[in-house]
Amino acid sequence: MAQDTAQNMTQSPHPELPEFSAFLAERLTGDLAGIFEAFAGASVTLCDSIESAPLRGLLGKTGATNVQQEATAKLDDIANGIFCDALRLPQVARLISEEEPEPIEVGDGAYTCCFDPLDGSSNIGVSSVGSILGVYTDVASGALGESAITGRQMAAAAFVVYGLPTVLIFATADRADGFTYDPSDRTWRLTFPAIRIPDAAYTSINWAYRSRWSERVASAVDSASEGLRGRYSGSMVEDVLRVLLAGGVFLYPEDSASPAGKLRMLYEICPVGMVMEAAGGAASNGTGPVLDVPVTAPHQHGPFIAGASDAVERYVHAYALGDGR
Repeated sequence: MAQDTAQNMTQSPHPELPEFSAFLAERLTGDLAGIFEAFAGASVTLCDSIESAPLRGLLGKTGATNVQQEATAKLDDIANGIFCDALRLPQVARLISEEEPEPIEVGDGAYTCCFDPLDGSSNIGVSSVGSILGVYTDVASGALGESAITGRQMAAAAFVVYGLPTVLIFATADRADGFTYDPSDRTWRLTFPAIRIPDAAYTSINWAYRSRWSERVASAVDSASEGLRGRYSGSMVEDVLRVLLAGGVFLYPEDSASPAGKLRMLYEICPVGMVMEAAGGAASNGTGPVLDVPVTAPHQHGPFIAGASDAVERYVHAYALGDGR
């Protein structure tokens, strides 16, 4: 009897829920599916490190800074190594990581993988953190220095939120789906099929930055947030997941400290923007869709307003009026 109980505890309680690998096999070509299987596997490895970080002395900073001139956490370095190793695949041409100053040339594959290995690392130990990936096609070597690419060149995108539960969101241009990590058999299972963003309920923005906003931005933020409840964790992936599943708008506009915006286009804004559009929402820089913005540098910044379409449209309308148009 005790043996039967132990066996039941190690089996997945929901074996009928589709696994991520099977889902990918039906949705993507083999080469592209292999990239996201590698991303999902690397996320499981990183999840183990995050969960054991306090026990292994992995909390805290390294004392170094990255290309963004941000202090790096110990787990930033670990996460970057995990994803760089996992995504060095034959079908990948290059890697662009938040933690690497320049693109890493891998081979002659068809895809460029742009990723934030550990988004929200300043929140390690106090809030959820995550990983983000955008996979681009038709990006020639040196293209970012010679010509622009856009988020429309993404074949697919994904992000993971390491929390309770740990969730992986995957999107192509026409659909977004959510998977929950099952630790009993270390698999991802489909738990949020064909996500559609509900009507806006929450606004997610750092109101402490209000003194940095121009009158134009402040007016647009107020318009987008009208009638909504405030929820802000300081971890983008956590806030974006709430917006995606519970309805709302996430805002990180330009301000006096970051006139060009703070978030990065290729591996933060565009992948999350693709997810939002695929789920029936919108993603804007204040004047137009973020997926149409030309990107000419690996670490290019931008403003980001994303979520339920009506809230994003209110921001865009008020932003335009603030410019006198």
